[in-house]
Amino acid sequence: MSRPVVYQRIAERIRLDIAPYENAWEIPSVRSLARQHGVSLNTIRRALAILTDQGEIALPGRNRRYVRRRVADQTRYCKPYPAVGLLSFFTMHLAGEDYMSLLLGSFVSTLRNEGVPVSVVPSLGTIRLRPIPGGVAVGPPESRFSAVAFRSGGPDALLAELVEAGAVVVTLDYLADVEGVDSVAVDCDKEADAGIKFLCRLGHRYIGYLAPRFGSSQLRHWTDNIDPDCRRFGQAMLRAKQRMGLNGSPAYHVECDMDPANSDMAVWGAIDRLWRLKPRPTALICFDPRLADQAETTLRLRGIDCPADASIVVRDLLRSAEPRFTTLASDPRRMGTSAAEHVINRLTHSAISPARLLFASRLINGVTAGPAPMAATLAAGA
Repeated sequence: MSRPVVYQRIAERIRLDIAPYENAWEIPSVRSLARQHGVSLNTIRRALAILTDQGEIALPGRNRRYVRRRVADQTRYCKPYPAVGLLSFFTMHLAGEDYMSLLLGSFVSTLRNEGVPVSVVPSLGTIRLRPIPGGVAVGPPESRFSAVAFRSGGPDALLAELVEAGAVVVTLDYLADVEGVDSVAVDCDKEADAGIKFLCRLGHRYIGYLAPRFGSSQLRHWTDNIDPDCRRFGQAMLRAKQRMGLNGSPAYHVECDMDPANSDMAVWGAIDRLWRLKPRPTALICFDPRLADQAETTLRLRGIDCPADASIVVRDLLRSAEPRFTTLASDPRRMGTSAAEHVINRLTHSAISPARLLFASRLINGVTAGPAPMAATLAAGA
């Protein structure tokens, strides 16, 4: 991917500076802009040529200064391509009732209800991204956007290049570390703290954690194919255990391959590893509801009943009034709506800064119990 050259980056900075100007206001002279940005007159002229082509400024006549030129669309937007692209490294579904479909569907519908054009690019496997001044070009066929939202983040180098080009860059369900990127995610620290506190109050001292590992080679920005939120949640769990004086050994945290054909075998192996520990866990926290279902089945086959002998807490969207497991439930619709509203603000107000939008989960008490006599006997190794 080509990197924006100096005059392209300066064009974006000038465009942001003059966004509040009224129609026909004069902008600073070429010499003033050259001094302000520390570049040559020729570089400023090339930057101003870009803004002229975009319709941001006009030159009324010879020996006159450039003036701000507002057209109808510019009365609302401060970006040259007032549209949003929703991008993903794998297939997206917007119409389902699962967590991610609800988040993405809410994000897209809010944008469209507010009149912001949005295009959904289902997979980046055959799509090329090219940073351009004030946004990004995506194609073929080529579309231009001032804002791009990534379904589950992207490589840091790519995010940084898009930010430098002047695009509004958003990661959904992913907390990016790149400066200038807007991130929307569940507050994993508070979520893990709530789950551990709940189990601690019930008397659990040995708490296991089942985390999914995905096999898609397209998610190269996920270290070891682990969802970064999953890793953050696990680290927050360890810190919460230490604060509460519980066993904080990383041996109680096990990763499972989420291969649809073999995930049950992966969970069986994970449970086997956990139940070889001494003391054995009396409770499990599962990052994914599929892991919770398979863990319950696997434990039952080993003669361990849930919740009588081992309790399960799961991160999930609330599905019913009486959940089978105690659930750390977030609100994906609210997350998607808030993300879309923030993107609209950034497209329409140049002074709005990038932000991290973190959302707390609710702890919904399902069927959970404290350590049972059988679990205590197993923990003692009898």
